[in-house]
Amino acid sequence: MSDQDELIRAAIGRLLAEKTGAAVISMRESITELLALTGTALDNRLQDLLLEMAEVRGMMVALDF
Repeated sequence: MSDQDELIRAAIGRLLAEKTGAAVISMRESITELLALTGTALDNRLQDLLLEMAEVRGMMVALDF
């Protein structure tokens, strides 16, 4: 995984930690927040990572692109 991927992975972790207790989060809002945090757009692989990390935390992600 590249340094940029590591940065995005860490940002996803922080984002999800901030939303602890939320049953559902918005994909659109999450991507917007991650873009603001990292300055990088998420590719499909990292969007999948967001979905997986949310699932592990018991969250659902609304695919509201």
